[in-house]
Amino acid sequence: MKVALISPSLESEKALSKISLYLVNETRKKGVEIDLINYTAGSVKSFFKIVPKLKEYDIIHMQHEYNLLGLYGLPFFLVLMCLFMLNKKLIIHMHTVLSNRVTMDKSILKSIFRKLLYFFQNRMINAVSDKVLVNEQFYKDILLKEYKFKKSKIDIFPQGVIHDAKIISKSKAKKELGLKGNVYLMIGNLTEDVGADIIINQADKIGKTILFATNPKGVNVRSKEKTKNYINLNKEIVRKNNFEKFVRFDLREIPDNLWWKYFSAADLILQAYRGGIRSGVFSDAMASKTPVIASNISFFREMAKKYGSLKIAENENDYSKIIKEAMKKENYKKMVKECKKYLKDNKWSVIAEKYKKLYLSLIDIKINNQ
Repeated sequence: MKVALISPSLESEKALSKISLYLVNETRKKGVEIDLINYTAGSVKSFFKIVPKLKEYDIIHMQHEYNLLGLYGLPFFLVLMCLFMLNKKLIIHMHTVLSNRVTMDKSILKSIFRKLLYFFQNRMINAVSDKVLVNEQFYKDILLKEYKFKKSKIDIFPQGVIHDAKIISKSKAKKELGLKGNVYLMIGNLTEDVGADIIINQADKIGKTILFATNPKGVNVRSKEKTKNYINLNKEIVRKNNFEKFVRFDLREIPDNLWWKYFSAADLILQAYRGGIRSGVFSDAMASKTPVIASNISFFREMAKKYGSLKIAENENDYSKIIKEAMKKENYKKMVKECKKYLKDNKWSVIAEKYKKLYLSLIDIKINNQ
């Protein structure tokens, strides 16, 4: 059994590429012959260059996001047809599933266009794939109810969590970063969807230190200008309200060692996300055993039903109250314990075993059909 995992390269995309590296490395440890096949995100030409390599594999497993190849995902129709014609077992891992019931763009015409495009893309994925993977139940529900996927075709595979993150002591991390007292971290691509401004607007009620850590150039962001404008919006909120003593902006590239130093220093991770999206930062919070305060969206609601490692702010004005509750000694201790439970249940070695069983089941199906 030979498996090809198709993913964008680390140079062109920083999220799925890292997930793919962990998936391949951990699944190889389980005795699976699996190779990572990379292309350049945003370049359909680079994707077609890898197609001849795929002929030697029994299973093709593809990481999917709607606009990985650019042009609103239009090239993906050609890619899917190519993969289908190879006559291999095909797995599509949909890391985001967009509901047609939400507005996808501020422009009405663009929103209608994207809804139509993603509707047909999802239907095509259903038609040509042998298995479709999603990370959460609410994504599966969308595919079943809105896009009429076959229930038997969809499996839920939680995103794996790093079990050996480079965490240092909280006191040491705070000292090296020049921080004192409680640290409430917002980190990653802090765009409008991530809702950092919701937190910044009530900084005086939350207290210091709210740490806004992001690469000002943006990572995996198509519009650098939007990133710049959003950072400036948050700076302006701080300036107008004299919140400088509550908020610190760390605007710079964040390599892995600094990324984990921020998580080591944080007492809480704040995620005031807007809309029905999921969070990769949440997985790293669990890897560092750091509790999360989150918004009332589908992803966090699903996580909160299973684990006590996060608390949800029902309304935007609730963050200061929920943060104070979480920081109470007994509550905080319970949340950290639940972070450890999440890590144990979802570490990459556990998730890799699920992938191995999936691959073997597809080969069994192939043999039985011959």
